[in-house]
Amino acid sequence: MNYKPGICTFCGTGCGHLLKVTNGQINGVFPSQNHPVSKGRLCVRGWNIHELLNTRARITTPLIKKNDKFEKATYDEAISYLIEKLLEYSDSTAKELGFLASPRSSNEENYLFMKLARAVFKNNNISLISDTGHRNSLNVLEKGTGMAGMLGSLEEISKCEFILVVGMDITELNPIIGSEIHLAAKRGATLVTIDRRKTEIAELSDKFLFVRPASGKLALSAFAKVLLEENLIDTDYLKKFTEGHSEYIELVKSLDYKDIITKTGCNIDDIKEIAREFGKAKSGMAFFPSGISGFDKDTISHIFNLFLLSGKIGREGCGVNPLTGINNLQGSCDMGIAPDLLTGFQRLNDNEILTKFSKYWNTELNPILGIPVYDMLYENIRGFSKAIVLVDFDEGVARGAHQMEKVEFIAYIGTYENEVTHLANVVLPTASYVECDGTFTNAERRVQLTEKKLEPKYDVLPAWKLYAKIAEKSGMKWNYESPSDIMKEIADLTPSYSGISYDKLRNSYGIQWPCDKDHPDGTRRIDIKNSKSKYKFAALTGKFKTPSGSEDFPYLLIIGRALDYWQKNNIMKHTFIPLREYNATLLLYPEGYIEISSEDAKELQVRDYSPVRVKSPYGVMETKAMVSDRVKPDTVYVPYFVQKMITEFLFQHREIMHYRELDVIPVKIIKV
Repeated sequence: MNYKPGICTFCGTGCGHLLKVTNGQINGVFPSQNHPVSKGRLCVRGWNIHELLNTRARITTPLIKKNDKFEKATYDEAISYLIEKLLEYSDSTAKELGFLASPRSSNEENYLFMKLARAVFKNNNISLISDTGHRNSLNVLEKGTGMAGMLGSLEEISKCEFILVVGMDITELNPIIGSEIHLAAKRGATLVTIDRRKTEIAELSDKFLFVRPASGKLALSAFAKVLLEENLIDTDYLKKFTEGHSEYIELVKSLDYKDIITKTGCNIDDIKEIAREFGKAKSGMAFFPSGISGFDKDTISHIFNLFLLSGKIGREGCGVNPLTGINNLQGSCDMGIAPDLLTGFQRLNDNEILTKFSKYWNTELNPILGIPVYDMLYENIRGFSKAIVLVDFDEGVARGAHQMEKVEFIAYIGTYENEVTHLANVVLPTASYVECDGTFTNAERRVQLTEKKLEPKYDVLPAWKLYAKIAEKSGMKWNYESPSDIMKEIADLTPSYSGISYDKLRNSYGIQWPCDKDHPDGTRRIDIKNSKSKYKFAALTGKFKTPSGSEDFPYLLIIGRALDYWQKNNIMKHTFIPLREYNATLLLYPEGYIEISSEDAKELQVRDYSPVRVKSPYGVMETKAMVSDRVKPDTVYVPYFVQKMITEFLFQHREIMHYRELDVIPVKIIKV
């Protein structure tokens, strides 16, 4: 049998697999036994990725919309039409045109998409479809340590004595990492979860802090207060390797235990017991969600500062680790998919950096920082986008889709049809990831190569060739023979990738950046001994405001990801077995659901499947109740993107409150 090695492209874990290729088709998948991350394991999504690759929902030819109907076109016709329209919207204010990249595209594809926007169309309005939470994480970690990525290594979970999971059900969203954490706990590591909802990983933990909404960072600060009061910090580490800690220490010392109890809803004895175990452990790791369900900057800063205070950054078995839910979210950020960044977190407003890229690309780049595309979509925020180039849009992370209906011109570039494709004015198909070479960077900065396994089933171009054609028709010749040439250019321009090449990647299970002359084999984790400067404590707002209900709206609605998130994922929708597994809940709740505690259900006189109306100051929806012990009394929960009515309800609030502020909504629940 012909099994070819590759990388799973669902979540940010980056598991290794072998794809069975027979008669020009992928007919099966098998886990890579020696892969350092997955170690011979795959989750239900990874076991069935061949279903996706055989879907009939492929876009097979370029399309141009005429009189509200798509007509088949050649690539030349579609590209010419695309360029003509984009030039119309490339105005001097640069507010009319935006580029939305995909965190599922390879590094090479995203690099060229970024280059296309900046070098060809002189436009810096470039963003990721799912970037808010991860960018917050990278900002904190880069400013504090110089590394814009996970500070630890997944391979060192087994060496960790204390593991803290904050605000995510890791066993559902990153199952292989979740199983590795569970194995570490079975071997003796202390596993603690902090969350506003009782998840599977919470039930598997030694200790679970069931916090009230928006109070997680206060619980984290309470840990720090105990460490200071009981002399459980490494003062030598603090003095020798860190700076800026005095303001943070003063803040946590000023906290009042009564206020902590009131706002978090936690027992102070539990907080102290966990803090003592954390302080005494020689190693510790934190895991928290990134991407669309990621935290605000202040919460991430509290996690970082706590671990820095305890000396658990830059040492073996230690690290502050944001986990990406989409396979190449980290790599997309590495490729400069941001309005203010170039590759490797190099600043666009740094004249030396801008000059370096301008000379290499042989064109004068626009020095004005771009606008985040989602800000452009909200006219009342910063600007207004009249045209968008959109890549591999996934309605599973459909933030902004409602606003896209107002955009005058949309160019869609992608492999599969979805619920957004019909909005486009021009559609340009691309090959799937098994039909071309490419690299993907997982959550722990591991750059992995997946090589071409099949000839394209349809006469479609790989995305990198498509971008080169668009550039050439626009008057800019790019001389790439293969994606390996693109990686060479990335390495030339990006210090953290400077030692990475296809030749090195072919003989490895991936290389963790930074990979350079000082680290030719990559960097497993950040190391305090090799740091060129001290780690810096993150600045904090000092605010611990927590929401509360009112007489009119007594319940706090929280929003998050769950298994049902995958049901709306565009990739998952084109499978059978995974879709069946993740769709089970929605068979019982076809119109979605809202989780309500048994105490509140009794007061509201509702049962499982009871129809309810959920009303807030800004909108209303009807759904069904799911009576659950996973939420606290006075707190209710809905997952992202479950069915149309819930999605539209959330959009009503995003338009008013802005998507970055949408976390907790006061609501009233009425039995229908």
